[in-house]
Amino acid sequence: MMKRINVYAAVIGGGAAGMMCAVRAAERHHDKRVVILEKADRVGKKLLITGNGRCNLTNTRADSSRYHGEGSESLINILFKKYSSKTVLRVFRDMGLLTRADSEGRVYPLSNSANSVLDVLRKKTSELDVEERCSVDVRAINKSGSGYEIITADAVYYAEKLIIAVGGKADYAGRISGGVNIAEPFGLKTTPLTPSLSPIKVKSDILPSLKGVRAEAEASLFQNGRLIKSERGEVQFADNSLSGICIFDLSREANKNGGEIRLDLLPDMTLDEVSKELSSRIMKAPLSAASDIFTGIFRKNIGMAVLKKSGIRPGELCNNISDKEINKLVKNIKALPFTCVTSSDHSKAQVTAGGIRLSEIDPYTFESKKHKGLYIIGEALDVDGDCGGYNLQFAWASALAAGDSL
Repeated sequence: MMKRINVYAAVIGGGAAGMMCAVRAAERHHDKRVVILEKADRVGKKLLITGNGRCNLTNTRADSSRYHGEGSESLINILFKKYSSKTVLRVFRDMGLLTRADSEGRVYPLSNSANSVLDVLRKKTSELDVEERCSVDVRAINKSGSGYEIITADAVYYAEKLIIAVGGKADYAGRISGGVNIAEPFGLKTTPLTPSLSPIKVKSDILPSLKGVRAEAEASLFQNGRLIKSERGEVQFADNSLSGICIFDLSREANKNGGEIRLDLLPDMTLDEVSKELSSRIMKAPLSAASDIFTGIFRKNIGMAVLKKSGIRPGELCNNISDKEINKLVKNIKALPFTCVTSSDHSKAQVTAGGIRLSEIDPYTFESKKHKGLYIIGEALDVDGDCGGYNLQFAWASALAAGDSL
């Protein structure tokens, strides 16, 4: 017979949201038992690799415009009124974490190491006697009386309060948590899960020649000829995909519905300015090869790719390039096209789009409207943010809201 363990609050998931919620619950209830049940061999594994190991833990510009999901605008407005990025940073400062913000509002630990964020969280859980149970496989959850029964491989936990903080399907530390499925026994409505903040798979005959190249550009996603969103930054070209922060912020819609990415390789110049620049270069060096036109503008690989896309041979003499071909060059410089391939591959995604519908929870407490004592926080919900610390801000804020209401 498996041993029975009685606790006040059981947090399923030892990631950012789970640890913060456990800390808050233990602070509010010093005399009660709080336990974190984590599937991995240690807590905070994904946290350690966020922000390329530096942990972009929030953003001072966080507001509802940075988030996506059905009903997210209303929820975020309510949540951040009390638990803004300033509140989150104050909580971490009280734990001993020193931070710095860059010009884009992204906040990092002063040490520039994600370990510092995890260290202060674990130090706090230790001080508050929060129990960490790792390598725990939750096999079933049942409503039992006024609480919840959590069945694992070697024990049955009975909790007065249950917090679901398992994250989404995307876990680029290499673990697929199952995410939203853990809430199915409670009959909670969900939206489909798709990868977000990921490279975008694309098709293009020029992509192989650009592998490994990086370029500053404005990337725009079009679907059925309609502009969905534009982002500016460094684009990275890979075997069958485009990557980079600006691409990540377009990936939510591209992975779900496809479309076309168009890259403006000279975003600070108008079409007319680019046309005049190219015409001037051709007139000044009529006997030069077409491959020399972009010298001093682009890396050679990019110039060659633009020529190929425009149907111009690299060895063609400049004085043989027609006005029609110049127009093609200008068009491809300002809107180099790549066809998006819809994707359900979560292996390279930083977050999951979709999850438990926000209509299922109280926006002030994150408690289930159907089941008293059941809370859902963080990425398990149908909320995902842009790249730049917004997803961790939501994780911390939703955890604090739930922790304060336990």
